[in-house]
Amino acid sequence: MSLGLIIVGGIVIITVVASISDYLTKTKVAKSSIAPETLHALERRVAELEERANRQENRIQSLESDISFANKLLEDRTKD
Repeated sequence: MSLGLIIVGGIVIITVVASISDYLTKTKVAKSSIAPETLHALERRVAELEERANRQENRIQSLESDISFANKLLEDRTKD
C-alpha cells in the first residue's frame, strides 16, 4: 500500500514540477519576444483607431438624426 502511495506521489510531484517549469518558460519567452517599442507603437495605433471609430460613430449618429428630421419634414401629412 505504501509503495503505491509513493509511486503516485512521485508521479504527482513530477507532473507539478513539469507544469510549473513549462509555464515559467512560456511566460519568459512570451515577454522577451515582443520589443517594448513595438508594443508602445501598437498601443498608440489602437488608441488612434479607437478615437477614429468614435468620431465615425458620432458622424453616423449626426447623419441619422439629420435624416430623421428630413423624413419628418417630408412626411405626407394629408394621410391622417
